[in-house]
Amino acid sequence: MSGDTSPFSVEIDEKIANSANEFWDFLSPEKLLFPQPCQLLYRGQGDASWGLEPSILRSPEKNLGVWGINNTITSDTQVFKEWAYLKTFVDRCDSIGLSIPNVSPDFRDRYLNQNAPSGPGGAWIHTSLWPAPELYGLLALAQHHGVPTRLLDWSTRSYVAAYFAVSEALKDLESACRGSDRLAVWVLNSARIIGLEELRIIRVPGASNRNLAAQSGMFTLLRQRGIRGQAFDGDIALDKYFLNRSPQIPIPLMKITLPIVEAKEALRLCELYGVTGATLFPDFDGAARSTKDMMRTAWRLSD
Repeated sequence: MSGDTSPFSVEIDEKIANSANEFWDFLSPEKLLFPQPCQLLYRGQGDASWGLEPSILRSPEKNLGVWGINNTITSDTQVFKEWAYLKTFVDRCDSIGLSIPNVSPDFRDRYLNQNAPSGPGGAWIHTSLWPAPELYGLLALAQHHGVPTRLLDWSTRSYVAAYFAVSEALKDLESACRGSDRLAVWVLNSARIIGLEELRIIRVPGASNRNLAAQSGMFTLLRQRGIRGQAFDGDIALDKYFLNRSPQIPIPLMKITLPIVEAKEALRLCELYGVTGATLFPDFDGAARSTKDMMRTAWRLSD
């Protein structure tokens, strides 16, 4: 990737940090990474070669089975797959007595009833409408507990994104599937996406999701055009979406990368600033996550 930041750049700017301290400086909340207006969102990823694809739409080998392969599946079948994940998540929560905020009997009848005349939010027929805004809160809750959705997690706090990138990199340090020896924090200037009909910034109340509140979390949703019986049309990955737009429109996206060998020092900086697995996941699972992060810096440890 190029470092060209001219108004007519057709590449995504990459800021290359060679040390954890330099990485930390790039991510300073005081750093002006884009011209004004500037309202930044951050997303950490453990491998700098990964694009910005939602978990439910990633590489075909992760979507094999009764659903078929992701790049040949029809849009209505894809919608049903995503809806089935949500419905099953709600059913499993019900089975163990977990209350889901704002999922009322009327909500269930309208959006979780497969036999409703209009389907889930009308998306059986008009697949471009998926998902309905009324489902955003449920999607966010499911996403934060590991259920694949078409939302992408972001944070308004740069060092939160740094933690996720570093923690993920340390966990996958010896993975044969790594495509890069660097980790990355992606930065999106949400003030510069006005008028992009396909792209939504989603904010969900933190009162209904403790993890979301702790992480100052937000989401992006990139919609595709869909017709029943045909595959979805449109970009899946947010980075490709921006690259495929007019070259005369500045790209409001960049990434800041760091060598994996600096991950241990970057995790130490996260600790110094109080950004840990325990503070971002304020429960026993978060405490366990933070423990494993720290142990990985001293011994080789796998989940």
